[in-house]
Amino acid sequence: PTTLPPDQVLYPRTTDYHWDRFDQNATDEEVIGNWKAKPDGKGQGPLGFGTAIKFKTGECLYDVDWMKRDEDLGLWYDPCMWNPMNCTEGVSFSVWEKMSFGDDVFEGGKGAKRYLMSTGGDFNSVQGRAWPGFAIYHEGLDIVALVSTGEKVWVLRVSGQLYNNTWTEIGVRFSLPMLTNPDLAFEGVGGLEKMGGLEMFINLEKVGHTIVPDSTARGSTIWTAEQRLTHNGRPRGKPVMMFGCHQNSELQEFGEFVGFAGTDESPALIDEVAIWRRALPNSQLNYFYGGFSPDVENIDEDQFSAMMQGVDVNDPGQAKAAQEVLEAMLLGPPTTVPPFPTRTADPLAKKSTTEWYTQDTTTDAVPTSTTLGKINSRDGKRKSILSRQDIMSGMLRTEAARDGQDPELVQDRFSLAYVAAALISSDPENVEGWETVDDWTTEEGASRTVRELEDYMLAWVGSVNISAERIDDPHWRTTYFDPNEDAMRYATAGNDMVMNVDKIPLRPIRDAGEIRMKYPDYDGWEWADAKMLWNNPRDNFTVPTGMFENIEGCNDNPVTILTAVYNGLTYTAPKRKNPVNIHSRKFRIDTKVISAKVKLNADPMLGENMNVDHCRPDPVYMKDNPIKLTFYHNEVAKTKRTLLWHSDEYWEGLEVRHCVWWNDRFGINGAWDDHGCKIIATDDARTDCECHNFGNYAVLAELLEEPESLRVAQWIMITKWVGIIIGTILLTFFAVLVFVSVIVGEMFHQIRMWCCISYMIANIIMLLTDTSLCYDRHENIALSMALVYFYQAAIVWNTCETHATFKGVTSGLINGRTSIYHPFAWGIPLLTIGFLMIVDGETLGTHPLCFISWERPVIQRWFILTSFSFVLTIIFTVIVIVNIMKVQSHNKDTVMYLKDQVKGMIATSIGMMVLWCYGTIGYFSYMKTNDMDVINMMPMFQILNGWFGVFMFLFLGLWSRRFRLGVNNKAEEERKKRESGKAYETEESPRTAETSPMTSRPTSPKGSIHSGAGDEDEAPTSRPGSGASQAAGSRPASGTSQPASSRPGSGASQPADSRPGSGASQPVGSRPGSGTSQVAGSRPASRPPSADAIPEEPEETPVEPVDAE
Repeated sequence: PTTLPPDQVLYPRTTDYHWDRFDQNATDEEVIGNWKAKPDGKGQGPLGFGTAIKFKTGECLYDVDWMKRDEDLGLWYDPCMWNPMNCTEGVSFSVWEKMSFGDDVFEGGKGAKRYLMSTGGDFNSVQGRAWPGFAIYHEGLDIVALVSTGEKVWVLRVSGQLYNNTWTEIGVRFSLPMLTNPDLAFEGVGGLEKMGGLEMFINLEKVGHTIVPDSTARGSTIWTAEQRLTHNGRPRGKPVMMFGCHQNSELQEFGEFVGFAGTDESPALIDEVAIWRRALPNSQLNYFYGGFSPDVENIDEDQFSAMMQGVDVNDPGQAKAAQEVLEAMLLGPPTTVPPFPTRTADPLAKKSTTEWYTQDTTTDAVPTSTTLGKINSRDGKRKSILSRQDIMSGMLRTEAARDGQDPELVQDRFSLAYVAAALISSDPENVEGWETVDDWTTEEGASRTVRELEDYMLAWVGSVNISAERIDDPHWRTTYFDPNEDAMRYATAGNDMVMNVDKIPLRPIRDAGEIRMKYPDYDGWEWADAKMLWNNPRDNFTVPTGMFENIEGCNDNPVTILTAVYNGLTYTAPKRKNPVNIHSRKFRIDTKVISAKVKLNADPMLGENMNVDHCRPDPVYMKDNPIKLTFYHNEVAKTKRTLLWHSDEYWEGLEVRHCVWWNDRFGINGAWDDHGCKIIATDDARTDCECHNFGNYAVLAELLEEPESLRVAQWIMITKWVGIIIGTILLTFFAVLVFVSVIVGEMFHQIRMWCCISYMIANIIMLLTDTSLCYDRHENIALSMALVYFYQAAIVWNTCETHATFKGVTSGLINGRTSIYHPFAWGIPLLTIGFLMIVDGETLGTHPLCFISWERPVIQRWFILTSFSFVLTIIFTVIVIVNIMKVQSHNKDTVMYLKDQVKGMIATSIGMMVLWCYGTIGYFSYMKTNDMDVINMMPMFQILNGWFGVFMFLFLGLWSRRFRLGVNNKAEEERKKRESGKAYETEESPRTAETSPMTSRPTSPKGSIHSGAGDEDEAPTSRPGSGASQAAGSRPASGTSQPASSRPGSGASQPADSRPGSGASQPVGSRPGSGTSQVAGSRPASRPPSADAIPEEPEETPVEPVDAE
């Protein structure tokens, strides 16, 4: 912020509301607890602000006569103070605090709230309720700012800013977010600030910013607005300002205050509460200080660990002092033999091996700081590591790194690198801390420290004037700079890191024919420890030198090249990746992390950055001349995608390796990305990569893991087994009845029989997949191929039925075509299995539930091939539905039975599509969906598929009138056999004679099928009788021939339109019987169910009308 004269930034001159002595604003009724000004109710405030209010246990103050009138709008109240939603220009508020924190603040969890100021703003995320107002309070290790409009809530938590017994200024700036223009987010920090939201500043340093409002426990950003707090609890009462405690309108009903700031053991001092009815611009942020000048001369070690970001690290003296404290915090206090050198060791100085061993074995990589102590809770570890990261970020600043600096003056800056390396080392406490950060998607993680460290080193090494010399000392040189080479070559070794940073002119190197530079130099002093302590340090890489050659004004300038190898970043790097090509959720970094970055510097004679801002590595050149890397794996292992067919266990080890780089621009906080990198060669021990982007590189290994989500609960398994067993019994009964019954054994039910048999066999095989047979790869293949064969056969048979119905409705072909469908129904699944064997044979038998393969493309191919049958099914079904009202048949009974069977056919088709079509339940149940945001469909699929055999019996069997007639007929025959004691009735009953359906299997030679008009294959057949030939269109009887259109009987011919009988002709209107004619209206011995009769398809011959009389 712009520095203004102190008298221009005093609180009375800038604020809209200001409490410098708010004890004077409070009446006796507005004093909570036993607070008294004397003897111990006040303390010394910040320098220049006089006294402050001191609160102990249960003490606080509040003010009800503070809100001003809005003279411009003519209102008795201030709309902005009434509700933050009315702050059209935003709002800013500030408070000074001096808090004492006990050991309980580090015990984990959020802890009790300690309010500094509050106007009653509050929320209950579980209930989704919110109270308007704003507040600042402590909660455990967090400082929290809250702004609530009632309908929306913004909460900003900042960790690691605990200034124990130190005056600290907390400033908050808020404006309603502009979410309508998300493009501002791409403009950096300035763009985010333009979007508004809630920001927090500690001692004028921005420490947090949130834009999106908080959500309720149910995930909604819309809250239920409660009444704001007023002095009397009424809507038009006076608003309340509280200091050192909190109350909302609900608590007011019980006269209760909560969140007291101080205790007797840890008192709280609060001073200078100020409010601005606008969001202060950056140029006025020093208004928060109110003219205060912080004194940092007497900061001790404990206080500095919390105030690190307030240090001006651009000042060399302050930076050096800050680094010494930071070393003690991260690397442990100094000992007789320092655990690490205070600056990078001189490569020319002699150093004994024993001393280096002592350095690595006498101290921990990241010991506990003296301020925070050891924190065991997961939340405490996260806050601890992030607090240290924030401190390190405050140290890794580059504002003062200007080109053309003297090598000796900036050399002390370099030693910060090995201190920062301790934060990303593989120390167990570090690893645990960064693992807790991975759970928070809003945090960047260890990659932030790596980026800031590398940018810091590029800036400071790049700022060196490599043309520097001493006229009075021709032999002058520094530890890392040689004026005779015009080069700055810096090297350092930290815990789990070796880094080299060279500032060199590229032109002489390219003129010498060195197109690529090879790294690292394992003979260098910096690798002495790493070669002894690291696992297999043999990784190497080369960097091209012509990345700026084709860019005008860049090729002749010096360039700073940073290369580093991180041994600990393998375990501390964020666990985020690009899911497009890296599918597995379980993965690991399988190598060390290598970094290569470049920065072009200005001409040392000019020393200006402006003329190189456009110099970036040429992307076209980099694609043709990528960075070439050779990684050696941390663990020697073979990937499953390179195995021979069935040679090893599938579920152990790695699935596939990827060459990746850390892409800062991917997602919110970056991720490992394989786009831009490719594998050149790989084996068990090493991988060769090429990447055309500068950055951090590694080999990422996707791990194979059997999905536990497919193992459904026991009750689901039992439900499925019961359904399959019942379905098997019912479908067996269906198949037997169709096979032996003359009534049901026509073409359509024969097709249904084969469909049911196929599905029944597949479900029986599915029972076997629940056993241990799936564990063996070859048994897995056998079961899975049999399973998909019979399921697909059932699906194809269903398609055949829709086609047969289609032919019956559109062409009148209703019988004798079953044999045509067998090659299709049994052959198509066989061809599908052959195709999968040829294309995906090496991955078959890997599914944990014996279903083809665990590889997603293999299952997708099967479902795509199967879905072709459903496409045909839909086409035929739509045609049938459209034409069902105009069936190509003049026989009403034929039309009736075709319409009747369509219902069950459609229901079965829909059920199969739901289970087995591409993109439906079965697809997502058997698919590997570990990288897809879908729910687990397997429990639903297991139940529906297990009971689908029962559904098929209901749809294809009991819903069919013909099937029910067949069941009734068999039951009637059995009843008569038991009654008569005979094997079979000698004389056929009228019901049997008159209701025998057309069938493709005649009962006797006399009932052989005759050709009929309109059917070249087979004509509809009738049940044979005992008589001679019949007239066209007549039904067979046991008598002589009958005239056209007559009904069959067992006697002689009948007149036209007469009802059949078993004897001679009958009068008009008589009912058929088993003997001679009956009197009109008399009841026959056995009434034929004419509604259920199964007619033949009549030949299309003209019939002369016959007079009824």
